Amino acid sequence: TTTTTTTMSMMMSMSMARRGTPRTMMTSKTTTRRGRGGYGVSVRAEGSTTTKDAKVVVLGGTGRVGGATAAALLGQDAGLTTRDVTLAGRRKEGAMEAKSRHPALANAAFVEVDVNDKESVKRAIAGADLVINTAGPFQRRETCAALEAAIESGVKYLDVCDDASYGQRAKELSARAKAAGVAAITCGGIYPGVSNLMVRDTIESMSEEFRGQEANAGKEPEVEYVLYNYFTAGSGGVGTTILATSFLLCGEDVVVWEDGERVVAKPASQRKVVDFGKGVGKREVFLYNLPEVASTREVFNARTVKARFGTSPGIWNGAMVAIANIVPKDMLENQDAMRALASFSEPFVRAVDNIVGEKTSIRIEVKLKDGKQSVGLYTHPRLSECVGTCTAAFAQAMLDGDCAPGVWYPEEKEAIANRKALFDRASKGTTMFVMNQAGWLLETQPLNLGFGLSIDL
Repeated sequence: TTTTTTTMSMMMSMSMARRGTPRTMMTSKTTTRRGRGGYGVSVRAEGSTTTKDAKVVVLGGTGRVGGATAAALLGQDAGLTTRDVTLAGRRKEGAMEAKSRHPALANAAFVEVDVNDKESVKRAIAGADLVINTAGPFQRRETCAALEAAIESGVKYLDVCDDASYGQRAKELSARAKAAGVAAITCGGIYPGVSNLMVRDTIESMSEEFRGQEANAGKEPEVEYVLYNYFTAGSGGVGTTILATSFLLCGEDVVVWEDGERVVAKPASQRKVVDFGKGVGKREVFLYNLPEVASTREVFNARTVKARFGTSPGIWNGAMVAIANIVPKDMLENQDAMRALASFSEPFVRAVDNIVGEKTSIRIEVKLKDGKQSVGLYTHPRLSECVGTCTAAFAQAMLDGDCAPGVWYPEEKEAIANRKALFDRASKGTTMFVMNQAGWLLETQPLNLGFGLSIDL
């Protein structure tokens, strides 16, 4: 039982946020550095909304991710008030819990909704300018009812989907969204989301430099590999829905791309030690089936694309590997069973979080064929906070008209016209945000304490 609940808390952290030049922005306690070129900024799409007049409905707004997103929206100094934000969920009691966690939401309205019922969603979002779907788990969901409701209602749409199959189904509705003039982004948030945009920004900067070199005259840059690596201490301070999501991901085969070939691997496999830089250091990470792999392959035609995640204490990673190999797959695919297990483990999860904290970090690595390798890092002391900050940054961009009609992955050029503004908002509270850096510049240096002991600086 101890092993199982320990694993649950680790799994919870894995999926939380999938619900964040040497262009460097080291913020808060660190220094900002920028590098080759500036952030990508393109012409703003049609259909911007005056923020102070905007109405936003947050599906799953009574949960941890949704509540954090709604609170972050109000804290962006963009003119939104609690009268402009509605929390939509299954239980009114959940809204009271969200308001107790986020006092800024005290006067926010509540509406009951079933996110799997298109007509229910339509009623909830009537008159809204934007709907944000944070109501997971997205795994095993057979329809995109909330997105369909948004398209048919003419309401902009954003979700924090962390499931590859759901993201692909959402993309299939792009033509309908374009015809209706509705802008939509799937797989937004911190990771996937900000991590995808970090990759796009890095690829654009490296490609510009590649084309400017005389030796590359007449050549177009090719992306050799993109590697996504994520770390979160403890569970990240998240809720039971995210824990259930983690179990469901543990039951999914992992699809990656290796030198142009589609490869299927086991979940929680192919261990790798990755350096997340100062304040986090070297951490072990493992393969999981995350949507940014498919979208990055589709958008950039990268020959190799993989996504890994790890947590601490390290024993939780070992427990995750055991669960992925021992627990029957049909159990891991059962949403009701996973929700029950998540609820059972929550008290233990909270106790462990009080000890290990909830620091989170993203490391993206990009290499062009016959070109340089570049690294980006995003580190924040509290995942439960920055997941809302990053999702709200996407929401603000959509209200500003930065997204074109259609359904887009975050890294597609039509998704976010002004990446600089989004990065500025998403990096609030970070201890490190750097892009397009040489990997060796970000490596931690071990301090030898003697007797075989060392710490990373």
